[in-house]
Amino acid sequence: MKKVCFTIVMFLVTVFSGTSIFNQVVDSTSFSMNTRLSFYSFENEGEMLLSVPLSWRSSTININLKINGQSVNEITVYHPGKIIRIPFKISLAPGKFKSTSDIKIAGINTMYSSSTVIVKLPYKSNEVKTDKLTGGLIVNRRLYFPFGFYCYSPVNPTMPEEEIVKGFNMMSPYQKILPETLQERISYMNRCAEVGMKVNYNLLSVSGGGGVGSKIEGLGDKEKNERLIDEIKTFMNHPALLSWYISDEPNGYHIPPEKLDEIYKTIKELDPWHPVSIVFMAPFLSAKKYTNALDIVMADPYPVPEMPITLTGDVAGQLKSEFAGKRPVWMVTQAFGGGELWKREPTRQEIRSMTWQSIINGATGIQYFVRQGPNYFPKSSSAWDECGRIAIEVAELTPWLLSDEETITVSSSSPDILVSSKLHQGQLLVMAVNKRNEPISSSFRINNIVNGKVQVIFENRSIQISNGTFYDQISPYGSQAYIINIRPVTNASITSDNNLMKDSGFEDNSTPGVPSACYARPGGDKGATYFLDTREHFEGNHSVRIVTPEDDKSLALRFFPFQVEAGASYTITIWAKSDPEQRINNFLNTNENKGTPQRKNPQYVEIQLGDFGKSRFVPDNKWRQYVTFVTIPIDTVPSFKTNLILRMPGQGVAWFDKIKVFEEKQ
Repeated sequence: MKKVCFTIVMFLVTVFSGTSIFNQVVDSTSFSMNTRLSFYSFENEGEMLLSVPLSWRSSTININLKINGQSVNEITVYHPGKIIRIPFKISLAPGKFKSTSDIKIAGINTMYSSSTVIVKLPYKSNEVKTDKLTGGLIVNRRLYFPFGFYCYSPVNPTMPEEEIVKGFNMMSPYQKILPETLQERISYMNRCAEVGMKVNYNLLSVSGGGGVGSKIEGLGDKEKNERLIDEIKTFMNHPALLSWYISDEPNGYHIPPEKLDEIYKTIKELDPWHPVSIVFMAPFLSAKKYTNALDIVMADPYPVPEMPITLTGDVAGQLKSEFAGKRPVWMVTQAFGGGELWKREPTRQEIRSMTWQSIINGATGIQYFVRQGPNYFPKSSSAWDECGRIAIEVAELTPWLLSDEETITVSSSSPDILVSSKLHQGQLLVMAVNKRNEPISSSFRINNIVNGKVQVIFENRSIQISNGTFYDQISPYGSQAYIINIRPVTNASITSDNNLMKDSGFEDNSTPGVPSACYARPGGDKGATYFLDTREHFEGNHSVRIVTPEDDKSLALRFFPFQVEAGASYTITIWAKSDPEQRINNFLNTNENKGTPQRKNPQYVEIQLGDFGKSRFVPDNKWRQYVTFVTIPIDTVPSFKTNLILRMPGQGVAWFDKIKVFEEKQ
């Protein structure tokens, strides 16, 4: 009887693995595995990304994931596609841990294996993670799609505030790492931190070289390395730091990968909390040789006017295909021309098409080359306005662009319309861009039977969809974004009739990015902002995010007026949330990084009903409802209109949603 049981077990092993357990062949090269996030810190759960060779993407695959030799998850996947996601619990102290996947394919004799290293770091408030699945970043614990530009040094002191209000969230100044200009660098970094701008920090002059005006004459390798280390120590804890930029076109300058590998290791030994970026020129796939020296792959095709503008999107697609599940891809989009090899700069329409072609093909960061305001690069102010317009669009779509949900395939009837889709919480985003300089009418087909309305979100209109198909015209080199409700979603609750506020949940997106039913009033700092935010909301899809760069210099939102009665009492409620970790002081004006002390003044928020009552509260990192009451004096006009006013005198960032004002009935 025992012999029969043993035979059955051996038969099952043979059916699944195709070989005897005593002569199993192990292949450790066919599969590759990465941690989804570049490192883990505050998370309780993580994921492994197992890249599946083309020949096994329709197979049945069993994976046993181990950390330091202990099994933490075993799954079986049918028809896995390109990448298998393997979840695991994180119960690790800070350190590095070997992770291995034992892989079995049904009907195949060979046993497969792949391994990688899990990095667990102590949490830092300014840390930046790369998400190798979506290609996005995690900044301040939130999704982040970097959208910015190169600029020159010395940085104009007003540049951060001039560009943040247009929707840009990242800049990267060309600079030389000189001791005598340290205060200049501290100054622009401080201002970026105040207004909420992040910096892809340029180290070219002491790292991998290249770039505009980055060479320091007479500086030896030893001194370069010393300055590199000092600069990293100085800024690694700065709240404005996004990433380190270490080399510009190393393939063109014939800088060997081994040299950049060493620079990368030096940086990571000092600061493992921030990613490292490198930009490449044609041939762009030579970036593969530098994989061990970077966390972010950047490319800078400049096709206008000699080459088709489709080059930009094609390069993004090639790099995305090569680095999927491994590294995010950012595109350096052309915003200059008229000299050297480029007889003119791109038109605003060409910039739009190049940018959206890149994003649709997988780019998850945009850094225009180059900005020098107000009208030097690009010379056309309308072209730069278009860049800002796209920045607002990308901010609106960030939860979709960086979604990890499996999407629904969308196709276009025109080969000249590039189209893609992203799914987020039951809402399908369809993105389309015209690759030709002529209007094109197209039908769009969703591989799912859908009827109803399609929201054309950046044109404040809707069109009909029937049996999964809708029709629209895309302007020359134009783009469109459509939102379709695929399945029931949790929408903003229907506000009762007694709410006197208009657009109380900030869902009117008639003008993308900004609240509709209000006026904005300045408060002394031109870098104060008030944008709609789809990443944070109590209900619906939006909140309004207010940033106050300096204490007591808050802008004010004066909401649409409503009727009140003398002697009546009114209840005011508002949902709010802040991020205390983003409150900053000026970075210390010193060559040593000693951190940034906490502010003494709380992050006050004020809510005011006309001239009749004002209340203060201090939001924290949870959505909470705040309530106050105001009574209109009896000895005033019997009935009149007034406004609710919202301001945040305390420096910092906060989000607001679902504001209600209603009369208390006697």
